[in-house]
Amino acid sequence: MTRILKALALALCLGAPIAHADSCPWMPDSRIDAAFPDRAPWSVMAGGQGRCKWTSDESKPSSTISLIQMIQTSPAEAEKYVTTVGGGMAKGGYAVTPLPSIGKAGVAVRQQEPDSQMLTLIGHQKNNVVMTQMSFQKGVDAAQQATAEKLTLETLAADTGGGLVMPKAK
Repeated sequence: MTRILKALALALCLGAPIAHADSCPWMPDSRIDAAFPDRAPWSVMAGGQGRCKWTSDESKPSSTISLIQMIQTSPAEAEKYVTTVGGGMAKGGYAVTPLPSIGKAGVAVRQQEPDSQMLTLIGHQKNNVVMTQMSFQKGVDAAQQATAEKLTLETLAADTGGGLVMPKAK
């Protein structure tokens, strides 16, 4: 469990802005603009192999979206990863809801508070795992979550340049 939570923390850090990037090589800004037009235009904060993070127009309520694709050694390992991370977050006090539309073990994770500003979707297909993380000021509603599910499925099917390969435990 600790290994999985450390891997999740690493993925979160890798999804954090390191430097401003001009674009995401596998997901155009226009797709994010179309997905969430009320906060457009979106701009890439960090982009690269297996991960991209966007921020909303500075004149609108502060919002971020990140898409992180991680490659596991097998479909079984991908499913196990999602199950373990979802279970760990549930034990950590988050509301974890099954979301089989993004993988048999797929989950939606929210803070346990009204109008939760954060949403994390964790899904899997084949040996790919995708985490979609959103932080929207004033909360993430059901329609925005449905759109995030579509982005998650697109990222699961995308060639992100090999995805992130998580470090192996020693």
